[in-house]
Amino acid sequence: MTKSKKILIIIVALIIVLFLGFKIVSNKITSDAKALPVEEIDFSQIEDGQYVGKYKIFPVNVSVKTTVQSGKITQIEIVEHFNGKGASAEKIIDRIVEKQSLQVDIICGATVSSMAIKKAVEDSLLEK
Repeated sequence: MTKSKKILIIIVALIIVLFLGFKIVSNKITSDAKALPVEEIDFSQIEDGQYVGKYKIFPVNVSVKTTVQSGKITQIEIVEHFNGKGASAEKIIDRIVEKQSLQVDIICGATVSSMAIKKAVEDSLLEK
């Protein structure tokens, strides 16, 4: 076997090992995100106003501004969402406003970003 074939085999093997390692780490991050507890918040106990919250789950970083009026969430604005491939998770804010609850299903394919957004909204409203 020539030296160039050996190098090619080593490179291919290294790529496979790196890909598998990435998949394992990615699956771990996703399962950890799914396991995060999200508080059930009584919005009627929160004074009218705008509240800022943030949350980070590697590699996602989210900041939100949540508006509460007459005991209901009327708007959630995503101020920052460093998301990689999780931009579709931003649809979760419509679900939260519609259901008036943080106990909504995550966006399929954007688990980590979905949870980070839910946790940022939770952060904006806890102890307010």
